[in-house]
Amino acid sequence: MLSRGNKLRAITLALGVTLALAGCQDGNDGPPSTSTTSGTAPSLAADVPHGFDPCTGIPADVLASENLKATGRDDTGKGGVMWRGCGWVVRGGNGYSVAITTSNITLDSVRAKHFTDTQEFTSAGRRATSSREDLGDSSCVVNVEMKGGSLDLLVDNPKSAPDTGQMDACQIARTLADKVAPAIPAGA
Repeated sequence: MLSRGNKLRAITLALGVTLALAGCQDGNDGPPSTSTTSGTAPSLAADVPHGFDPCTGIPADVLASENLKATGRDDTGKGGVMWRGCGWVVRGGNGYSVAITTSNITLDSVRAKHFTDTQEFTSAGRRATSSREDLGDSSCVVNVEMKGGSLDLLVDNPKSAPDTGQMDACQIARTLADKVAPAIPAGA
């Protein structure tokens, strides 16, 4: 099992390699967006979205409904990919952990990667995707569209977790996204 830091490094590496390869391809497989420049492959936004801080912006009742306690800031970045936010774990250590961050990763760039089990959906009226990002069944990433990137929820739910291990990591991530996304201000 990869630690959260190692998972983020693996995701960063996968994103960096895919973006580098995407830069060598012709055309674009998705509708144009603000993150796509003049017909080239989707790129990363220059910075993480502003206007919502996951460390302070998630309502207390949402965290209580999931029985989550904070583990601290989760600001990482590598190869141009940036995350700014916080991590949480299910109280008692018997369940999943999640990093909820704003990221300069756009939905178009996620779609272009063709990650395992990618699903598109809507969360609080915003476009969103969920995928395993080739990290295995115990992990899932949901990206909810924001202006200039996305809200990124990385769930790690090991099968050995007594309280949540029998649950699907992507279902946990989507449910949590549906609870957090309404807190994102309309202009963000």
